[in-house]
Amino acid sequence: MASNKLPAAVLNKILKGGNAQIWFNGLEIMTAQKFELKMSGNVETIEVIGSMSDYSLYNGWSGSGTLERLKTDSSIVKLIVDAFMSGVTPECEMVVLVDNPSTGQRERCRIGTITFTEATIMTLDKRATINESIPFNFSDFEFLETIAA
Repeated sequence: MASNKLPAAVLNKILKGGNAQIWFNGLEIMTAQKFELKMSGNVETIEVIGSMSDYSLYNGWSGSGTLERLKTDSSIVKLIVDAFMSGVTPECEMVVLVDNPSTGQRERCRIGTITFTEATIMTLDKRATINESIPFNFSDFEFLETIAA
């Protein structure tokens, strides 16, 4: 009979967000709650006479992400609002590190050419901490370190 239990060696390899760090323009985001990066392929559908199939033609990629943090200051939202008001996109970069203390391995990536897509200037709820959600697009990405299988 097969066992459905995960061995400790596998459990110890699972990465956890609590072991991550995020830097924005060199400053650590100490109050990050959630972070997501996505890369999507830009694909065009091609139809050819004489074929019943559709074909996909890869035309590049686009990147998007969201940083959610507990708001402690207005530094990032001010940067975004100033960029929107002036029409000048600021030079921004993020570095994300996920560390696994159980294995000593880590994964690190750099995101550059960031363009902010929205600025939530203020959100208030009487009995809640103030969270800030910062969506963005990026067009420069590289893995600085990866975890091998």
